Amino acid sequence: MGPERTMTAMKKEIASVICLALMTSLCLSQEPIMKPFAVKSGIIEYSYSGDKTGTGTLWFDDYGMKSALYMEIFSEGKPGKGWIVTSGDYQYMWDPDKVTEGIKMKNPLLEWMSEPSENNSGSLTEQTYSKMGMKRSGQEVYLGKDCDIIKGDMGKVLIWKGILMVMDLRLGAYVSGQKATSVKTDVPVEAKYFELPKNITFTEMTGF
Repeated sequence: MGPERTMTAMKKEIASVICLALMTSLCLSQEPIMKPFAVKSGIIEYSYSGDKTGTGTLWFDDYGMKSALYMEIFSEGKPGKGWIVTSGDYQYMWDPDKVTEGIKMKNPLLEWMSEPSENNSGSLTEQTYSKMGMKRSGQEVYLGKDCDIIKGDMGKVLIWKGILMVMDLRLGAYVSGQKATSVKTDVPVEAKYFELPKNITFTEMTGF
């Protein structure tokens, strides 16, 4: 398989999980200084349902400015693995079973944080979902947490202190479900989760 074909296939695989990753790792802030989460660090475990099934773990520190998401999912009966690390100017994505190639894209958090406060007073998550016709609509308790509800015709999500707790969406024929199964916050998170593999070359993915 040639390099061009390999990269095209990788982009398709990466795109299939970017929505899950963004919905997980780019969330609402309640801090005076804008940051993704309202708690300093955490380890969140997830289960996925719908068109993709499996599990994932999110590690984050510095109020979400550094995050690492690892997923093991099944899609169309095929297993897949993926790492998505957000740190500094970029998000880095790779399959641990493909040891030489990965994708990177500009960190959307930086653009959001650079906007005037009146443009991002809601949250990055709310802005994302508002473009999908969804709005904040009250609160709901999940895992003992008072979560904000954001919902619309496509479904709803629950967010607690910027952390995605539940996602239940239908986009046409695509069904996507995600639920937090374990939430640990303000706990030590090892720096190794935010380190990039030295043996992988990351190619920038533009125009996503």
